[in-house]
Amino acid sequence: MTGPVSLTFPVDNHNLKLMFRAKFNGLLILILSGCATHPTISPVPLEAGETYLGYTLSVENAMPLIFYRRGMSDKWDVGLRLGMPIYGTGMDVSRILSRKEDRTDVLNLAFSLNPNYNYDFTYYRVRRKSKVKEKKGITIQKLRYFGLRGMVIRSGITGRSSTRFGILFGGAPAIKGSADSPMPRFYRFQWEIGYFHDFSSMPLKALFDPTPFNLDHPLWKDRFAEFPHVDNGVPTEYSRLTGLSIRITFPFGSSALKKMKVPETAQPDADGAPGEPAEDQP
Repeated sequence: MTGPVSLTFPVDNHNLKLMFRAKFNGLLILILSGCATHPTISPVPLEAGETYLGYTLSVENAMPLIFYRRGMSDKWDVGLRLGMPIYGTGMDVSRILSRKEDRTDVLNLAFSLNPNYNYDFTYYRVRRKSKVKEKKGITIQKLRYFGLRGMVIRSGITGRSSTRFGILFGGAPAIKGSADSPMPRFYRFQWEIGYFHDFSSMPLKALFDPTPFNLDHPLWKDRFAEFPHVDNGVPTEYSRLTGLSIRITFPFGSSALKKMKVPETAQPDADGAPGEPAEDQP
C-alpha cells in the first residue's frame, strides 16, 4: 500500500509579481478614473431645517459617496458630498423655481473634486404622481424626473478644459402608505442615468460606435487630435466615459426611517358635522 501522494508545482516569483502588479495597476486606474461626479438631489422638497442623508453608488466614481442635504428655507437647500478617499467630494445648492401639486422645477449648481474638476448647472423637472386605491385604503406614489445639464471641466487630466451638455433621467420604485401606516418620506432608493457630450472632442454620431475614437476611426478628423480621449490608460476630460453617469442612491439613518406627515383632520362636533360650529339652541 502506498502513502499519500504529494503534488508540487513550480512557482515563478517573477510571474507572480507581474500578476499582482497588473491587478494593482488595474485597481489604481479604476479608483483614479473617477472622471466626473455629480450631485444627489432630494427626491422631495426639503422643509427648512429638514435633512436628507444617504450614499450614492455610481460608475463615474469607483467608491461610494456619502451625502448630506439640509433645507435652508421652503425654496433653498444645500448639499455636501464626501468621497473616498476624496474623489467625488463637493458641494451644491438647489433652488426651487416653481412648485405645483405633483411637479417641482429645480435649479442646481454644483462643484465636484475629482481628476476632472467639474462644475454642473442642472435644471430638473421632478414629478411625484400619487394614485389612491380606495378599496384597499392605500395610496401609491411614483417618482420620475428628467434634467438638462451643462457641465464645465476647467482643468482636466491633461490640464485643458471641456464643456459638455446633455440630458438625464431618474426615478424610484413606488412607495405605499395608508392611514395606519404613512408612506416613507424618502424612497427606498432612486436611480439616475445620463450622458453629457463634448461636441468639440468628437462628433455626436461617433458616440454610438463602441470602437476607440482615434486615427483609425472612420469619423476621425485632424482637428480631433487636440483632444485626446486617453492619457496613460486613464480617461481624460474628452473621453466618452467622462460624460456617462449611472447612479443609484440609498437613504440611511433617520432619512431611511422617516415617514410623511399625516394631515390633521377636523374633529366632528356634537351634531356630527366635522368642522362646522353647532347652531345656538333657543
